[in-house]
Amino acid sequence: MTTQNPYQNRLRPADEKIISIREIVGILKLYRWQITSFTASVVILAALVTFSISPTYQASARLQIEQEQAKVMSIEDVYAFEGNDAYLNTQHEVLKSRPVMEKAVKKLNLIENPEFNAALREPSPFREWLNWRNWFSIESPELSEAEQKARQLEGVIGAFSRNVTIDPVRRTQIVNIRFDSENPQMAADAANAISRAYIETWLESKLALTTNATDWMEVRLIDLSDELEEAITSLQTYREKESLIDLESELALANSELTALTQSLAQERSKLATTGTIYQQIQNTGAGSIEEYSTLPAVLAHPLIQRLKEDEARIERQAQELSRRYGPRHPRMIAAQSELNSIQDIIRQQIEKTVRGVEREYEVARANEEALRNTVDSARERVQAMNRKQHRLNELERNVQTKRDLYDAFFKRISETSATADLQTANARVVEEANAPRSPIAPNKKLIIAVAGIAALLFAAGCVFLKEMLNNTIRTSKDVEEKLNLPVLGILPVISDKAKKDSVHKLFLDKDEHGFGEAVRTIRTGLSLTALDQAHKVFAVTSTQQGEGKSSSAINTALAFATMGKTLLIDADLRRPIVAKQFNLKEKAVGLAHILAGFDKVEQCIHSWQGLDVLPTGIIPPNPQELLSSEAFASLIESLREQYDYIILDCPPVQSVSDSLMIARVCDGLIFVVEAGRLPTPAITGSIKRLMKAGAPLTGVVLNKVDPHRGTYGYEYEPYGYQGYAAG
Repeated sequence: MTTQNPYQNRLRPADEKIISIREIVGILKLYRWQITSFTASVVILAALVTFSISPTYQASARLQIEQEQAKVMSIEDVYAFEGNDAYLNTQHEVLKSRPVMEKAVKKLNLIENPEFNAALREPSPFREWLNWRNWFSIESPELSEAEQKARQLEGVIGAFSRNVTIDPVRRTQIVNIRFDSENPQMAADAANAISRAYIETWLESKLALTTNATDWMEVRLIDLSDELEEAITSLQTYREKESLIDLESELALANSELTALTQSLAQERSKLATTGTIYQQIQNTGAGSIEEYSTLPAVLAHPLIQRLKEDEARIERQAQELSRRYGPRHPRMIAAQSELNSIQDIIRQQIEKTVRGVEREYEVARANEEALRNTVDSARERVQAMNRKQHRLNELERNVQTKRDLYDAFFKRISETSATADLQTANARVVEEANAPRSPIAPNKKLIIAVAGIAALLFAAGCVFLKEMLNNTIRTSKDVEEKLNLPVLGILPVISDKAKKDSVHKLFLDKDEHGFGEAVRTIRTGLSLTALDQAHKVFAVTSTQQGEGKSSSAINTALAFATMGKTLLIDADLRRPIVAKQFNLKEKAVGLAHILAGFDKVEQCIHSWQGLDVLPTGIIPPNPQELLSSEAFASLIESLREQYDYIILDCPPVQSVSDSLMIARVCDGLIFVVEAGRLPTPAITGSIKRLMKAGAPLTGVVLNKVDPHRGTYGYEYEPYGYQGYAAG
């Protein structure tokens, strides 16, 4: 008889697990001894390492660096600074430079100090092993004695420099020079040596700079002397070539003459313009008569012609009066007419003279203007030539003056530099010398041990959480419900007592193991509740793999049902039977295989043991799957249903063979045993899927070998009324 499994369609992948605060506390409580042990080990190791480290002392010297501009050259401060910050930053870098470090190292003779010279220390036992040349059998190159000393010096300077700290004080000229050493006195001496080495280096560099500048200026002074001589020679040669004595006076005279000629030319051009206008008027009349000339403005404006015109007008009036009075033949009239003709002749002559005079005056003015223009052009060319000479002369004179000024400046600076070469002052002074410190600055033993402890604690906790997160096994009833989607029939605790481990298959009968017995009763109750609506009598017990406790679960469950009614325990594992051994039956006792093979009857194969009937396997058959899938097996189970209230079958593991799939066909329910924390979830779900595909009536899961001490992390095994129970 088979029933439909109500959980057959509910198997699905578990949702992503979210660890709650309670579970976090549970994990920490669960692994508290491991975390505590690891943390304590790390703390002890850190303490041992810390106390084995040589203490480090630090001494500090204070140095004031003052800005000083270069005074070697005055040519716009050849060695000018970009600003106070840039200068101080530069000096801070100089403080850390190799020349300063080398001078301090040599002053302290640190080449003989094992703290800085690794060659003087005892070689490390791992030194040869860590030498990569030995790995490839490469011989180290042979060095000369000088090369070895140079290499040792470089190593000492490097080790010395690594212990130096330059700490400028912001917005001041103060800088702290700190030095770390295993020897407090060495720390103070080194800090003071660096301060003095920096001052000496600065003075030496200034002296070298002054010497170099002096040498350069002396060489340059010789070149300037030659250039000055060459410039003077060029000036004198030009004066002699151009016959220049007092060029400025000659140029002033020429300029005055040019000015006068220019003024005369302007006046002559004005006069020419006036006469030209009159001349043009005359030329426009052509060869005209006296009457036409007499209308010209120049003729009309002539004073003599105006007086003659007045006399002519007066005589004409008189002639007109005499003509009215005496007639044309009167002597007076003839005399008046003769006088009028005479005055008119004079006017015509005067007009002709005026016209000829205007023409001559125009010609003269034009000739004068042309002559003056030529004279002005000549004077201008002469002035321009003199200006060119003056420009060239000024250029040569400026060149001579520039060479002379530069020569004088260099000569003066050389004299000053030579006189003050031995009076160089330092740009820094020691404000406070370093003293030997009384207490070390490192290692901070308390801090190191505390940090190591905290780091170890966090690391251990992290590893524990990582382990829990990566754990993909079934460990709690919550895992069963979420990952397998099956109900939990019960939880069996792990048995740590070796003596009780041997009797775990019948531990239900042990009166001292109240907790275990209560857990088995819980399984019995769960199975009984599934049979309320239907008469469920036959239950198969299986698991994924061998060793998960399916046989012990089946036997103990059968013993629990035996207290309620007539119960039969069948060992259906025809491959690796275990029931007969647990009930002290003979090895060759008849059993299930004999019944299915038709050799013996049922009554002959069933054995009673303290109220429980047991049907062992009997002999191990060569074809167990064929026997279990036969009609004889199904008929046997049907006949036994009528004789017993409960039948428990111990079946083989699902993952190993398919016998359980055959047995499940004739059962009312199937108990699936899972050992907590053993197999990954995909292996268990694979077995359950096989059972579901075969139509097995999965009733629920028994979670076996659960540690009750892990109850705070979701292992809900704490039997009611037996809180004091502890199965190891």
